[in-house]
Amino acid sequence: MTIEIIAPHELDAGLVATWTRLQAADGDLRSPFFSPEFCRIIGEVRPDVRIAVIQGAGEVSGLFAFHRQRFGRLAPLAGQISDYHGIVGVPGPGDGIGAILRAASAQAYDFNHMPVSQRGFAAQSFRRTTSPLIDLSGGFDAWHAGRRAETRAIRDVERRARKLAREVGPLRFVANDTSPEVWNRLIDWKRAALAAIGVDFILDRPWARAAAEAIRNHDSPAFAGMTSTLWAGDTLAAVHFGMRNARTWHWWFPAYNAELGRYSPGLALIMDALRHAEATGIDELDFGRGDQRYKSEFSNAHRALCEGSVERSLSPLGVPRRLRKAVQKPLTQGASVAVSEFARKVGDRLLVAGRLT
Repeated sequence: MTIEIIAPHELDAGLVATWTRLQAADGDLRSPFFSPEFCRIIGEVRPDVRIAVIQGAGEVSGLFAFHRQRFGRLAPLAGQISDYHGIVGVPGPGDGIGAILRAASAQAYDFNHMPVSQRGFAAQSFRRTTSPLIDLSGGFDAWHAGRRAETRAIRDVERRARKLAREVGPLRFVANDTSPEVWNRLIDWKRAALAAIGVDFILDRPWARAAAEAIRNHDSPAFAGMTSTLWAGDTLAAVHFGMRNARTWHWWFPAYNAELGRYSPGLALIMDALRHAEATGIDELDFGRGDQRYKSEFSNAHRALCEGSVERSLSPLGVPRRLRKAVQKPLTQGASVAVSEFARKVGDRLLVAGRLT
């Protein structure tokens, strides 16, 4: 096995074709976060993006995108805005992940949204989570009937949508609204909603905003930004910014008109998005990791994720990460959720784990 480290602008047509083929071969790599187009866009706004090209038996067997940070730390591609990361393909025989660290002259790599199916990473994890998703492979009607049988949430959403149409105006869905006014409204609503709970808005960071805007303006069959809107008459009720590839739509930054909150317009928007997805050949809508109630009520499947680190054991960055896993793993398995989550957040802050600086 050999590993070459390249920059995103060095991806040629052959490597992109290989990347696309390897991604299509693994159902856990369906997300647009794993698409070469996403990597290229992040590389345009962050000069620290690199790609490990893994070769075995004379051919490329895997590609692994990351950010090179100070002091030998590697971070997941897109850092705090990433809902998936990992190797596209297979790392190769033997010590594949350790070989990537050595090839990148790195000491450690922290991950928090890694598919459990990437066994080398999963073996170094201290926490398991899931990404709820909607599997539309059986069609919208099958999903709809299944969720209505399991929960009253779908009926409630439809009832409130009808009330919104009666009391405010006829509902209209736009799959990809490219107007600057809609984009600015999304940013304002999302920032205000997060400020109310004391959370900074990640898209206020220049690199993250630049990435989001580049994705928003990208539109090809293989990869596109999607700014979807729900209107009630002339009133914007809800908006969502995400991205899609040919088969998977990732639900990323939703926001809604707070003055219409009693109608649950954000959930009505999901219903219209699912109908559009089916009509355009998309058979999965992925909500991303999180325990929001609507994700459990709408989802009919999930993808298993893990969180942890890989490190060179005796390096300055490796020692504290090994200690962290030794403490965090038993807390995750045996302590209360509050204690485990507090310890995880403290560890992330102290180690700057998975974050871009």
